[in-house]
Amino acid sequence: MLNDIVQEFTQRMESRMLEIVAEFTQQLNFADLEAALNAELAKLNANFQQAVLQKLLLNYAFINMLKKYAGTLGMRLKEYRCITLTLSNGQQIKIDSPYFIKAKPHKWRKKRGPNGSGRHMALEILGFIGRVSPGLLLEAVQTALLCPSYDVASTVLKGRGINLDVKALRRLCRLAGEVGVGLRGSVSLSGEENLQGHTLVISIDGGRLRERRRKRGRKAKDSKRQGYHADWKEPKLFTIYLTNEKGEIVKKFQPLQDATMENHEGMFALLESYLRNLEIEDAARIVFCGDGSAWIWHGVEALCKRMNFDKPSIYQVLDHTHAKQNLGEIVELLNSTKQAKARKKWEALLWNGDFDALKNSIKETITGKDNRKQALNKFANYFTGNQERMRYSWFKTQDLPCGSGHVESAIRRVINLRLKAPGTFWLREMAEYFLFLRSQLLSGRWEIFMTNLTALTRRAFWPFYAADGSESESLEVQ
Repeated sequence: MLNDIVQEFTQRMESRMLEIVAEFTQQLNFADLEAALNAELAKLNANFQQAVLQKLLLNYAFINMLKKYAGTLGMRLKEYRCITLTLSNGQQIKIDSPYFIKAKPHKWRKKRGPNGSGRHMALEILGFIGRVSPGLLLEAVQTALLCPSYDVASTVLKGRGINLDVKALRRLCRLAGEVGVGLRGSVSLSGEENLQGHTLVISIDGGRLRERRRKRGRKAKDSKRQGYHADWKEPKLFTIYLTNEKGEIVKKFQPLQDATMENHEGMFALLESYLRNLEIEDAARIVFCGDGSAWIWHGVEALCKRMNFDKPSIYQVLDHTHAKQNLGEIVELLNSTKQAKARKKWEALLWNGDFDALKNSIKETITGKDNRKQALNKFANYFTGNQERMRYSWFKTQDLPCGSGHVESAIRRVINLRLKAPGTFWLREMAEYFLFLRSQLLSGRWEIFMTNLTALTRRAFWPFYAADGSESESLEVQ
């Protein structure tokens, strides 16, 4: 079978190469030569993939195993259906695929299989999602996540020989997001994460994007569209990384990060799912970093209680830069001639954790009654309750982080550069998918995520495939 494809390709290329070389000699355009050869090789590649795939899908031994697996899911083989698949090189192939439906559908309704539809179960096992190959899914979704819009992503892919319009890209992102979001906390892990003896650092912060919500009521007479609201919302994001005994980031551990449109309780529930899938008992210390937002520290306390963390090994650090910014608001209440000297002195007291001296200095330096009252209120509201989180000089001696710059960078890369773009409004569901997918991509765990995503059904099927070695041997394609 494969030999026939090679022979056919060789015969066709004998005349085709003469045409390609002649065109190149006349035009001297190497780009056209390169494109023509790549197109011919892409067709050969597609023919090979079609032949191997079709041979497998028609193999009696494979189908017999597939039926056994489908039986455990309450499904049965109904028929073979001719469908079109798109490959990673942009080529489309037609194959006859076994189509499974629910074993005993109710007579009074036409519901077939889970969620009312049948399944091309063999393709699911092989990693196909939405009738595209795993390689194309990775390429298309990754491009859509990195480009500023679906239109730009479609143009970029077209230059690579992959013709996917905006609707197709949106559909693939939705499919990848739906499956991935349902497996958050585990789908991004390789199983080889080693926390032994390291410090686990968890940074938390919130971003901004506009959520699109359809307006209620009737459409205005002079309007063609219903209209929508575009209020600012705060997606919440966290990052997880490791540091060694010297406080240096462990490069072998790819950071984990995720973000959600849920409220703070939903965000901490998401964070908990990640932590429970890590062997956090191997970590020497756990550090929580964030700014002064009350929801962060209330959530951290509740999370530690739910997970029964050992308190002596848990540290909370309020970002030093945010602390200085809030101290700067008090400095601004001074006369401009006194600000520089006071700022230097107060920042030193803040770094050393000498809050009594800092409070007394503020009282003595700010003389105006109203300004002093405002300064002391600010001190009481922000600094007094966070003193244990502001022991920066001591944190430094213990090689603990003093800032949350890691999550600040993630906010910019995951949210601001794509989801916060001017004139961009997000449906809540798609915003959730993009927050998750971009978090996986920009954290460096994209290949782990995609490998786990496309291997889900195969892992469940594998025991049936490996159960009979004699049948497995008969699946070889000649």
